[in-house]
Amino acid sequence: MLSGKKNGTVKFEENYTRWFQRCVLFAKSYVCDKSAAESLAAEAMSVYWEQRAAGEDIGMPLQFLLAIVRNKALHYLRSESLRLSIRGEIGELVRDELQFRIDTLESCDPHVLFEDDVQKILRETLDSLGGKTDRIFSLSRFEGMTNSEIAEELGIAEKTVEYHISRALKALRLSLKDYLPLIGIFLGL
Repeated sequence: MLSGKKNGTVKFEENYTRWFQRCVLFAKSYVCDKSAAESLAAEAMSVYWEQRAAGEDIGMPLQFLLAIVRNKALHYLRSESLRLSIRGEIGELVRDELQFRIDTLESCDPHVLFEDDVQKILRETLDSLGGKTDRIFSLSRFEGMTNSEIAEELGIAEKTVEYHISRALKALRLSLKDYLPLIGIFLGL
C-alpha cells in the first residue's frame, strides 16, 4: 500500500513539473501578473489531480489543464475589471486592454490550438523523422509519459528516449519557428 502511495506522489510530482510552468506561461500571457498566473496554474493542477484521483481518464492532460487555466483566467480578468470599475481606478485605456485580453482569451480554445497549419507542420515534421522518433515524442509530449516509462514500454535505454526527444524538438523548433511563442508553451520547445 505504501508503494502505491509513493508511486502516486511521484506521478503527481512528474506531472506537476511537466505541466505547471506551461500553465503559468499560458495564464501570464493573459493576466500579465506572475503571482496570479502561478495561482491559476496551481488551481488547474489541483483540479487535474482531483479528477485523476476520482478515476477520470484524461486523454490529453495539457489541453485539459489549459482549458481550466483559460476559464480561471477569464474569471480573474472579469473580476479584476469589475473591481477596478467599482473603485473608479480604471481608465478607458486600461478598460480597453482588459476587454481585449478577455475577448482574446474567450476566443482561445486549447483543444483547437493544434489544428490546421500547426497540426500539418507538426505531423509532417514528425513523419520525416521516422517512426521511432515520432512514437517516442508522441508518448512524451501528447500522452504525458516520463522518459523512464517510455524506455520501459519500448524496451530501450532512457538515453535513447532522450536522444529521440531532443532530435524531434530540434526539428520542430526549425519547422515551427513562426509559431514558437504559442507552441513553446504546449510542447516545451
